[in-house]
Amino acid sequence: MSLILHNAILNDKAVDITIDNGLISAVEPANPAHLPPLLPHHSSLEDCSNLLVFPGLCNMHSHAPMILFRGLGDDQPLDVWLNDYIWPAEQRLTDELVYQGTLQACREMLASGTTFFNDMYFRLPAMAQAVRDSGIKARLGYNLFGDADELVCSGECVVDSIRGHMLPTTHYPLPTINYSIAPHSIYTVSERGLRRCADACDDLQLPMHIHMSETQKEVDDCLREHRCRPWEYLDKLGILDKLGDNIIAAHCLHLSDNEIRLIGDHHITCVHCPNSNLKLGSGYRFPMLELLDAGARVTLGTDGSASSNNLDMIEVMKTAALLQKGWRGDPTVVPASQILSLATLGHTIAPGQPADLLLADVKSLSDLVYATHGESVVLTLVDGKILYRK
Repeated sequence: MSLILHNAILNDKAVDITIDNGLISAVEPANPAHLPPLLPHHSSLEDCSNLLVFPGLCNMHSHAPMILFRGLGDDQPLDVWLNDYIWPAEQRLTDELVYQGTLQACREMLASGTTFFNDMYFRLPAMAQAVRDSGIKARLGYNLFGDADELVCSGECVVDSIRGHMLPTTHYPLPTINYSIAPHSIYTVSERGLRRCADACDDLQLPMHIHMSETQKEVDDCLREHRCRPWEYLDKLGILDKLGDNIIAAHCLHLSDNEIRLIGDHHITCVHCPNSNLKLGSGYRFPMLELLDAGARVTLGTDGSASSNNLDMIEVMKTAALLQKGWRGDPTVVPASQILSLATLGHTIAPGQPADLLLADVKSLSDLVYATHGESVVLTLVDGKILYRK
């Protein structure tokens, strides 16, 4: 049965969006005849009058189960927060806790217009079940530490069991669940572990998801231990040439000109997490325009709820845009339309596209970005199914 989103506002025009089998099949001027009992045969209608429609938001860096730790270790430096609060708490997690935390996070994301999230964590079968039960789309990353020995007992075995669900995941559209290999960072994974992760990504055609250049301390430690900066270190290991644009790097705050060039030359995806970076005091001068000019792909993320404290991508859009205007001293940079494109991976509302959509009670795109938060979302659809209704 077709679903018609009737009288939604798209680019200042009232339209009817017809959805069949999870895809947008038509976007047409709103037709007054599309009302009961005059609906086309085998169609249902959702009255979206006065609601603006946008592509669903994509949260490109999260740790969904950490919603259980919201408020834990607030107002602490990153190394203290991780070592004294988060990592000890994670040792106590069970499959059931991870499932419940992920499910709660999925519901919070859907309620604020997010239709896809890119995650790194542990106990992925429990996370995958929560994703399936919620209906959202996700890429789940095997979070690895040390020498990445977990690839032997966890990565290979679990990946083999889900191999039928895996497809190359650099480009959209995605199946409901996909996977990545996620070494935590260059300071928690050894050189051997990083190489093993890169080899696994290359063999399985999976992305690598990693924290990079999040703090000045990370850069200073890398210079002391390896005599080069973090991205130069990955380059020396051959990982950039091996994986190229199949790397998703969270944070990317403290970058040299040479590192920006390396990232751009390999068309790597950088995920800006402004709320988390501000709260942890990691920095605020994210080189968004420089990365884009160099050829990198820039996206947005919330990070986990223990460091950003919510999963509201609408709030992330505002913070990211305002930071660029503020530290550059230029109110014209990163307008609302550009920040929305980054938050939606450039997706459009057009025939043939997946019906991953949000409808919001706002008057304009500017209002969505600058004047509201996730509570403005009225409907969220994934593959044409209404998964959240306010």
